[in-house]
This record gives sequence, C-alpha cells and structure tokens, in this order.
Amino acid sequence: MIKDYGEELNSDIEELSKDPNVSHDAITDYIERYKSFFNSYLGAKGNCISSMIAGPSKFPVRRAEKANRSEQRHYEIFREWRKRAKAAIVRRAQPEKTFVSELDRYKSELEGMRKSQEIMKSANAIIRKAKGKDCHEALVKAGLRESTARELLTTRGWWGVGFAPFLLTNNNANMKRVQQRIIELEQKEASRQEDGQKEYSFEGGRVVMNFEVDRIQVLFSERPSKEQLEQWKSKGLSSFNWSPSNNCWQRKITENAIKATKQMLRDMGEEWEEWFRQHSELPYVYQLPVDNAVKEFINKKYRFDMG
Repeated sequence: MIKDYGEELNSDIEELSKDPNVSHDAITDYIERYKSFFNSYLGAKGNCISSMIAGPSKFPVRRAEKANRSEQRHYEIFREWRKRAKAAIVRRAQPEKTFVSELDRYKSELEGMRKSQEIMKSANAIIRKAKGKDCHEALVKAGLRESTARELLTTRGWWGVGFAPFLLTNNNANMKRVQQRIIELEQKEASRQEDGQKEYSFEGGRVVMNFEVDRIQVLFSERPSKEQLEQWKSKGLSSFNWSPSNNCWQRKITENAIKATKQMLRDMGEEWEEWFRQHSELPYVYQLPVDNAVKEFINKKYRFDMG
C-alpha cells in the first residue's frame, strides 16, 4: 500500500516538473502536504478494527463503524486535496495574462480560423468539381489529413458530401468575434502604454485602474469587518471578485465595471466625479469607426465623463 502511494507521489512530481512554470518550492510544498494528508489517512485507517482479528465475541460494532466512517472521510479528503492541489499549482504557475499575451493568442487563433476556413472552402470546391469521382489525393494536397479526407468522402449528410455549410458559417462568425476582440485589446494596449495604471485614494483604501492586467482593483488598507464588507457589496463591490494573489477585489475593465465603480464612489461623496473625468478614457465607445456626428452625440448623451 505505501509503495503504491509512493509511486503515485513520484508520478505527480514528474507530471508537475514537466511544466517549466512550476517552481521547485511549489513542488516541495506539495510533497510535504501530500505526506501530511497521507499520514492522517493512515492514522484513521489504523484505528479500524477487523472482526477477523478481534474475533466476534463482544465485538464493538459501533466503535468499528465510527472508525470506518472516519477512515473513509480521511481518504476522500486526501483524494480531493490531491486533485485540487495539482490543478492549483499549475494554475498559479501560469504567467499573468497581459494585453500583449492575449493579443498574441487571439491573433494566432484568428490565423488558425482563417486557414481552416480556406481549407474547408477549397475541399468543398474540389468535391464539387470531382462530381462523384475519387478526389482523395487532391483533398490531401489541399491541406487535409489522410483520415479527414477519407471520412469527408465517405460520410454523407443532408448537405451531401463535404464540409457542412453551418461549419463555414459558424467559423466565419467566430472570426468576426475574434477580430472585434483584437480591436478592443489593441485599444486597451494603447491606453496601457500611455497610462500604465491610475489610482484614486479614498478613506480606508484605493481604487486602481490597472491597464497592465486589464482590471479595476479595489484595495483596502486594512481588512474590513463583515459589516463594512456588506456595506461595500451593497454599493457595488458584489460584482467584483476577490483575488488572493493580488490581495484585492477586482474585475475586468469594461463599461459595466466602470459604472459599478462609479456607483461605489458616488456613495462616498463627490470626489469620484473629478476622478472619473480623468480616468475614463476607455475604448468602449470607440470600438468601431463611426461618423463624427454620431460619436459626438453618443459622448454627450451617454458618456458620464463628458460635460
């Protein structure tokens, strides 16, 4: 039994070590905690009584059942901890997302979508041109795998043979979505390079417009009491998420996030108005090119930071 768990621990160490972002300290901490949970489980298992050894005479049934339940509970806790701990180590080790990394990811994703779209269109054109003849080699030359080309020619749907029309339609819609996201990120990246991060101090803490990580962050100087936290949540903090790594409440920079932050500051007094005039140069109005007259109308009617 101990040998089996030792092999399991070695397997976990090997798995975590393959990730270059996981530190040696994180693995060491995992090993120590694994041993601690395992020892607790062994202790609970050692309290279990076997009737084969103790004998049936005056066997403490209730005591044995209680010990068995404890052993099962310790085992489940141990296994659940292992599953969550490995996932948490990998998650925390990943580099923090920035505009640049997200831009690169979306651009790479868009390029892959475009390539897939062209291959699907080319494949359907080849199949139509073949008019029922074998075109397996032509499909492979067009960029399809051997297995994909074979499956494409032998599978017939309501649209006939080839890639279904809805696959091309959905992929095209996803490309438009990713293109729009790239525009938004490029605009936010411009704001980040220009401003970095801005902050406003209030009694007991500060609000940070952190363009670097694309988050509005609320940081308290001291841990608020339960009653104070409930008051903050009633003002709008409930829409923020607690970030243990940053030790703050935060949410993604969006128009709704700005409105929620504005609402929190409104209840504190009129200081928020000047701060938002200085800190709301965000791209949520200018995501798409529009006529200047329309832009001016939107700014005057709906931008809270315009006079």
